[in-house]
Amino acid sequence: MAVDSIFILNNLGAPIIQKHWCDDLCIQRATLVVVPAFTRYLQSVQSLDHAEPIWKAPHGCVCIHIQRKELIYMGIVSTEMPPLEVIELLDGVSQALTEYIGQISELTIKENFTTIYQLLSEMVDSGSAVTTDTSVLRGLVPVPSLVNRVIENVSGIGIVPEKRPNVNTSSTPWRAQNIRHSNNEFFVDITERIDAIVGANGSVVSYDISGDIECKSWLSGMPDLLLSLNKPQAMDDVAFHPCVRLSKWDNERKLAFVPPDGQFKLASFHVSADTLERLLPLSVSAITSTKDIDNTIELYAEAGQCGNRTVENISVRVPLPKQAYNIRVQCKMGMHTVSNARSPEVEWTLKSLKPGDRGARLVIQYFVRGNGTNSSTDRSPPASSPAMQSASAAYIGFEVGGFSAASIKVDSLKVLRESYKVYKGVRYVTKAGSFQLRF
Repeated sequence: MAVDSIFILNNLGAPIIQKHWCDDLCIQRATLVVVPAFTRYLQSVQSLDHAEPIWKAPHGCVCIHIQRKELIYMGIVSTEMPPLEVIELLDGVSQALTEYIGQISELTIKENFTTIYQLLSEMVDSGSAVTTDTSVLRGLVPVPSLVNRVIENVSGIGIVPEKRPNVNTSSTPWRAQNIRHSNNEFFVDITERIDAIVGANGSVVSYDISGDIECKSWLSGMPDLLLSLNKPQAMDDVAFHPCVRLSKWDNERKLAFVPPDGQFKLASFHVSADTLERLLPLSVSAITSTKDIDNTIELYAEAGQCGNRTVENISVRVPLPKQAYNIRVQCKMGMHTVSNARSPEVEWTLKSLKPGDRGARLVIQYFVRGNGTNSSTDRSPPASSPAMQSASAAYIGFEVGGFSAASIKVDSLKVLRESYKVYKGVRYVTKAGSFQLRF
């Protein structure tokens, strides 16, 4: 069971970088047939959100992909293999590249091409996942620097480590020996993502919360940490970093671990539905009207149940029908953009909304072009015609700092086996995951 190829594509489906673990015939099939067919499929859907994550490609291949911002990570499989393994590998690749390079975009991938290619070679061997742990990868692939990038761009030769990396064969392979820091610090970020569908009448159709516990560790020596949470019973389907001792969690619901050095994901979790209170940090409502081929959407946004915190980085994306034209937008607060790259789409962005703020309003007006209507006077297709499509949903993004929708917080963090003073910090962030408002 192995993946044949991994591609990183832009949002139009054009390959940026690719890595193969198969023969020449398989490589030609992937580059000349499968990827162009997948690109045509992406262009046929209304938006990337409507693209199936698992798509049957020509010649018995299957394309499995995930989307991270404006990039698509795709694996091609030609043999029987659990799709979730490929999705988990692609997600690990995305996270590792983000930790190595920072902001991932088409430009940064091209600037760090050699480093990314080396990382893919180390993370996957013969099509099977080896590791996506950056604490291990840092000993194999040098972290890119400005000097390295200049040399690579000028000479076209990648920078390789001068010394062969040391293989850590200890009981803690994720942490090197004799680590020393002048300042000993440990930070915990608990990020929750709300996946929700809100109906046209404001009722919550579906609601779900998942989250990650991410850490940044700069501790000397070999510390042993004990992290206690206030509501561990609310967490289920928990996936841990290999450093976590499972027996401690099973018996006492506490996280005991020797941390890797640097940034890492300690755990990911899902919040049990029995403990959920359906909080919506951002309230978005819509009023729609249609008259013949003239369509109007009025959107209103305000801070919701967010613990009196400020809602930031707000985006409301409204995909319009492909037949939409003469799009007019009135924006009372924030900024808006109209895109026609794949299909007409309006995006409304707001920097922040505080509790009590009013007046955030966006009005979208557009016509829908009818199919098979040649007369200049008869502009209205039959009501049952597919051309009479109208926008059906808005996809919402937001971020609330210092707020936990599931009320999961850190009770205590103890550092054992070391006597130095540690500076500790905890941060809570709630974001929108797949958050949709239906009209």
